[in-house]
Parts: sequence; C-alpha cells; structure tokens
Amino acid sequence: MSTGKIPKIHSRPVMSSTLRCLQVLEVLAQEPNSFGFSDIADALGIDKTSAHRFIHTLIAAGFVECNPHSRSYHLAGKALWVGTGHLRYSPVYRAAYGELESLAHSTETMAHLGVWDNDTVLYLHTVGPPRTVLLFTDVGQRRPVHSTALGKALLAYRPAEDLERVLASNSLRYTDKTITSVDAMREELVRIRRQDYALDDEEGIPGLRCMAAVIRDSRGEAVGALSMSGSLAQLTDAKIPHYARLVQQAALRASSQLGYRDYAPYLLSALGG
Repeated sequence: MSTGKIPKIHSRPVMSSTLRCLQVLEVLAQEPNSFGFSDIADALGIDKTSAHRFIHTLIAAGFVECNPHSRSYHLAGKALWVGTGHLRYSPVYRAAYGELESLAHSTETMAHLGVWDNDTVLYLHTVGPPRTVLLFTDVGQRRPVHSTALGKALLAYRPAEDLERVLASNSLRYTDKTITSVDAMREELVRIRRQDYALDDEEGIPGLRCMAAVIRDSRGEAVGALSMSGSLAQLTDAKIPHYARLVQQAALRASSQLGYRDYAPYLLSALGG
C-alpha cells in the first residue's frame, strides 16, 4: 500500500559516504523504482553533485543501472542477488516454503509468508494461481501490521509495548473495517491468541479476506507467520473455520521443521478441537 512518494531520510550530524550509498539503494527500492538525480538528491537532502557521486559509485559496483532513454536510475540485478541472500539464510523461509506452495495449490488461493521487520510485515514469499495476480505481494515488500492477518498474528505474540508503538507510527484506516484503536486492537489480539489464528476481514483491501497463523521455533517463539487470502466469495463465513485449520496445520508443520515440539496447546485448535 505504497503512497508512491519517496521517503525522506533524515540526516544525522555525521554520515559517511558508505551510508549515503546505502540510502540511495533504499530510495531506489521504493515505487516507482526508478528516479532521476533530482529526486534522489531531494530524498537524501543533499546536492546533485553529491548524489551524482554516490550513484556512480553504485553503478561502478554493479548495484545500480541507468536507463539511457529516460536518464533515470534503477537497481541492477546484483542488488537482487545480494537481497535474496536473506532468503538463502532464513530458516523460516526454508521451513515454510513447501508448506506455502501446498497451501496455495490445495486451496486455489494466494498464500504468503512474512516476518516481523521494523514494525512492519516483511514478505518473504507469495504464491498462488495466476487469476489472483491482483492479490500478489512481491518478495521484499512491507505491509502494515495493523491491517494484515500476518501482522496481527505476529503482533499477538510480541511484547505488549509494541502495540502502542506500531499504531502510533501507522494508524491509517485503509477501509471502514481497519482497526486503528489501541483498545480495539488489544481485544483483537486476545481473540487471536485464544483461537490461534488471525483474520483480516477486509481491513486492508475491500473485498479481500486473509487468515494467518504464526510459525514457532524450537523455543516456542513466534518467528514468522503464513497466511492465505481470497475474495469474500472464496472465504465465506461458513468456510472460515475450515480454511483456518488448513492455515494452522501448515504453520504447525513449518514450525516442526524449526524444531518446535510443544504441540499440545495448538494441536487441538489446528485439528478443530
């Protein structure tokens, strides 16, 4: 749910050229993913000469390319290679990848894998049928915590102080059903912990429902979450319990790959007991 605006990066008293180059990469990672010198300089709060130096350093390193027709700049393939190093490292990604594929194919819905990252949901993987392309979320995109099933599922098992901080930084109302009140969200999190899954009922996108369950590591900590999303016609009220169990079971199997063994509190809900 990007606004399409380049985020302002506030400078500090001391900032090395290396950090500036990394900030250029952050700017280019935002939609529309291609910017001119002036846009980049403005986002960083620097002059065009400095922006020119940082950009051409990144070009020389192979991380940035220039469109010769528009004279704009975008991330190069090397940036993708470096970024996906996070996936190659991530135990959660390796544990959940197969479960996500199975969930999407068996339900013919979109399935997503996300982790908590800087008070947002970072999407590690999305898979689903071609006809649901409008519900697709690119790998590496971030989404708000309070308006996504993934985010609410993760928030339910975060420290209590995280709730007020998250809503203070982003309490945008995306639909009439978006929860923006701390008290209302606190009640929602109690419900999520009780039923062991989160439901996004048109809270992020009108006409779209999602449900998510957390993935636990060997210590029982929530280290990620997987979800499935579909239209109201797909995820009807009557079908929510059935699909919730499928999501819970997929998350439980992924958790077992991470060494999670304390199934008792969650197995009954996953099996409908």
